[in-house]
Amino acid sequence: MTIAERKEREREERRMQIISAAEHLFFEYGYDQVSMEQIAREAELSKGTIFFYFKSKEALYFTIVLKGIKLFHQMISDAVNECEGPAVNQLGALGMAGIRFSREFPGYRSMILLFKSGRFSLDQREIYNDEITEFISHSEAMISLTEDIVKSGVEDRSIRSDIDPIELAIIVRMMISSVMDKSPELVWSLKRRDIDEDLLISHYLNLVESIVRGHGSIDG
Repeated sequence: MTIAERKEREREERRMQIISAAEHLFFEYGYDQVSMEQIAREAELSKGTIFFYFKSKEALYFTIVLKGIKLFHQMISDAVNECEGPAVNQLGALGMAGIRFSREFPGYRSMILLFKSGRFSLDQREIYNDEITEFISHSEAMISLTEDIVKSGVEDRSIRSDIDPIELAIIVRMMISSVMDKSPELVWSLKRRDIDEDLLISHYLNLVESIVRGHGSIDG
């Protein structure tokens, strides 16, 4: 290994050290409650070193949220690709992958929700163009994936054809997102009533599938 290669490896290791420290603090305390000074202490580096690699806390955040959306996209893509049978089964696989992501990686999920909340203006594209553009690219790709599944389902007749495929795909995404992002009040209510969350999710996804198949009616 050349000196230049070794230095490049060391820089990348230092960068990942900073990202790991920021993730730990953001996930534990929330983005707004964490300072660059705290990240420096967590990473056991000087604040100047942190700013050498990331010019602001926002730059660190965009790096982390991009990691999260990439992981989310990969998980649902793998689930859909591994699913056999009619297209409607792929919607179920997509839904379960989304729920699994929110359970296994709640920190990344919280960072994604923060981005989608409008907390960061897209006017910052000029500053963080690469990260924001790539985030939106992955988000759009997941929307397109859902649309493609619905269109395939209409063709193989496993998904109802009386609703515009794009509109139905958006409806399905909204319904699945509602399960992924359960409010603390709902979680408390389930526990108080001794309702099994996994069983409830299974029933919910079955209901979504029933509506998508045409056994239910959007109009009532």
